[in-house]
Amino acid sequence: MDNLVKNPVFLGEKDNVYGWVFCSPRPELSPGYSIVDSDGIRRLGIVSRGDRYAFGCWKGTACLKQGEWYRASVRVRLSDISDPDVSVAAHFAGHFLVTTGRWQKDNILEQVFRYEDTDEKGNIELYLRCAAKGSVEWSDPVVERIEKPKHRMARIATIRFGEPGHGVIPDMDHQAERIRMKLELAGAIRPDLVLLPEFSQIIGVDKEIYGTYFEAAQAVPNGSLCSLLKEEAKKHGMYVVAGMIEKRGSYMFNTAVIFDREGRFAGQYDKTHLTFSEMTEGFSCGDAYPVFDLDFGRIGIHICYDEWFPEVARYYAHRGIQILLLPVAGGKPITWRTRAIDNGIYFVTASINPPSMIIGSSGEILAQTHADGIVFADLDLDYRETNWYRDPTLVSGMPCIIRQMRNTMDNSLLKDIYNSEDQYSG
Repeated sequence: MDNLVKNPVFLGEKDNVYGWVFCSPRPELSPGYSIVDSDGIRRLGIVSRGDRYAFGCWKGTACLKQGEWYRASVRVRLSDISDPDVSVAAHFAGHFLVTTGRWQKDNILEQVFRYEDTDEKGNIELYLRCAAKGSVEWSDPVVERIEKPKHRMARIATIRFGEPGHGVIPDMDHQAERIRMKLELAGAIRPDLVLLPEFSQIIGVDKEIYGTYFEAAQAVPNGSLCSLLKEEAKKHGMYVVAGMIEKRGSYMFNTAVIFDREGRFAGQYDKTHLTFSEMTEGFSCGDAYPVFDLDFGRIGIHICYDEWFPEVARYYAHRGIQILLLPVAGGKPITWRTRAIDNGIYFVTASINPPSMIIGSSGEILAQTHADGIVFADLDLDYRETNWYRDPTLVSGMPCIIRQMRNTMDNSLLKDIYNSEDQYSG
């Protein structure tokens, strides 16, 4: 593959590299800069002058064509940089490059992107910013044309139970049959995953029939409901996720289980934020936020009241999920849409009272049902739009997630929030 960067080895005089120039908005904001020759490699250096508000970049160009796809990378050597996520940034044609691992002394930043003819043109910008000390040395910028990547698609279905057709569900077996019928209907549309609501085994069942929650609870993964779920998952070759009440020895959990395409138990999530009524009823509190790597992508699950705590969705987003599932009894769609926008993720709910919804990363409602039924949507996991920063690259298209796209206040602010001992005082 041809490297499309103009003068990627920085040929030129000691103080003049052809096709590259150092830039800062005003002279008083400029850090120090130099051309560094060491180890037989020429690098473009930027050094802090002790002013954390200063910033500047080396700027070059690459020959890019509208609508083509590219892979970009660059190397950077760090010295005494306290927060590389904030201070070190590479920007190629409007796209941020990100680290391939944890920051080390020597690092590679890279990105795959589709070029759009914007004001950025084919500009390459290699920054040092917000650094009270330290230096960086940039080398080996590469941009190569690639074939259009094949995007990962996932067909996701969600279920809502309306009023029972015969008015009253006479027993738990009839509710199990309702669940089976819904999964049969869902299987007909060949989804990758189908989601059932919270408390699936008792939706629509009168409390006089099921008794207490503890009496209605079942074992995981070998209770009767789980046996039904695994059977339907295997029959239709789809993942099945269902909210349910679990009896775990002497404990009871509001949980969500997942069965894979072969009907195997793939794990569960226990609700971590309990309502007061749940605590009164004797539910125990979950204490973990697992992510599930499925054959089409990474998902997370939370349940009902969890939605009101934004840290849950943000945590999952930083763990790299593309889809966040919510089996739920109540809740508000405006909250769900907000979580999707805040975190650049797809948000899928299966509800008892509100509508069941599939929401895009820009907050757009892609599918919903307010009645008894099933809806689905085909989700592109490698192209998730946000309301402001629209980028066909998964990792750098999320300004809410990529730390290099935050301003310098955010990172220290988050530390202050979590380290504050008196945040609720007064």
